[in-house]
Amino acid sequence: MPEFDYHGVSVAYDHAGSGDPILFLHNIGGDRHIWTNQTRELAATHSVYALDLFGYGDSDSPAAGYTVANYVRLISEFIEAHNLTDLTLVGNCFGSALSLLYTRANPQNVRALVLCSPLTAATLRPTPTGWTARAASHLPLEAVASAIRLPGVAANLVVREQLGPRGRTMTSPSFTALRHRWSEPRRLYPPAAIARDLPTLATLDSFHPSPSFPPITTIWGAKNRILSAAAGARLNETLRPTEAIELADCGHLIMLEQPETVTTAIRSATRTALAG
Repeated sequence: MPEFDYHGVSVAYDHAGSGDPILFLHNIGGDRHIWTNQTRELAATHSVYALDLFGYGDSDSPAAGYTVANYVRLISEFIEAHNLTDLTLVGNCFGSALSLLYTRANPQNVRALVLCSPLTAATLRPTPTGWTARAASHLPLEAVASAIRLPGVAANLVVREQLGPRGRTMTSPSFTALRHRWSEPRRLYPPAAIARDLPTLATLDSFHPSPSFPPITTIWGAKNRILSAAAGARLNETLRPTEAIELADCGHLIMLEQPETVTTAIRSATRTALAG
């Protein structure tokens, strides 16, 4: 497993294949393995990278630094260090927000964006997750979150909450891996620490891409209980995606619940951008 040194913080990632690059970014609480289906398929035609944001997966969990700006800086330095150009950025939730923020500052490096359940202030606000994030942002929860670990039953409920009807009938080994991750020590600390900085994502709710901005594809699960798919539809009115996909029986982890559809959407986004 290769590692990227981000100012003394070890960041784990996977790389496979060759060709035009695709970089995958996961959600808060996830890790790079949520994209296994997509990276395996797309490595046949592309150079694919899947990153563990610090605090998640196999990356280090530093004592501080959990801000939106610091994560964007990580993405920027990773892309620069690997000389990635004509890049397709694929994100889920927080990974989508980071993809969009990076591209706003560096549109010349990006060919296309595929935003799965993009996290913004508006898509988070009306959900139970949003209420929890607001509570965490006003209370000193980091010390508690770093000291406790979720029991297996609670970790199972956390993962189940991220699934729609389709996912809750599946037995994917990826779900078992996610449950294990949530029950590891200190796994609650990064989400609690980033919570107070999530209001800064309100800037994405008023972002209107210019005609020259890289083409955007959005994908939502209609049964998403982590973010609001209805708010996501309103976000599409300002983002004006080239393609807007809604998966009727999926939740927040659409890349696991309906992997072939997500892979096809990524292929389509890269081809459409190249043709344009």
